[in-house]
Amino acid sequence: MRYSTASPPAVVAACLSDLPSATSGRIVIVVDASVLAVALGDDASDGRLARERLADETLAAPELIDLEVVSVWRRQVAAKRMPARRAASAVADLTNLPLRRSSHQPLLHRVWELQHVLTAYDAAYVALAEALDIVLVTADARLSRASGTHCEIEVVSAISDC
Repeated sequence: MRYSTASPPAVVAACLSDLPSATSGRIVIVVDASVLAVALGDDASDGRLARERLADETLAAPELIDLEVVSVWRRQVAAKRMPARRAASAVADLTNLPLRRSSHQPLLHRVWELQHVLTAYDAAYVALAEALDIVLVTADARLSRASGTHCEIEVVSAISDC
């Protein structure tokens, strides 16, 4: 089976069913853990830049984003780059964020097709953006250079790697 740039209707329908506001007239973007962890967990200039980019957008992501973002903060706390109290506050913010979380199950075939160029986690974000034909916003420049992707990938470039 070959993947075409047009997502199968069943995949699009499954993803859209998790995104009730996708047709509300507001622009929807897929956001990945690299930019969301900074937006919610960094009070300095990188965090401000990420928050400015995501402001007034309807955010969508595969449901795995919560675990990935919390994992980033756990590593930062362990490395003493983020106070545990600040991380706990960021977890509360993540819990309350009006982020449209989509099941990754309808995306698994496309995730597998991208196995040679992306991790399964990164491929889930790409597959969702492809299925919905919307931009993926990331702080991971490597992701934007991956071959074989069929979506626009915007890198918030001034953000340091997390």
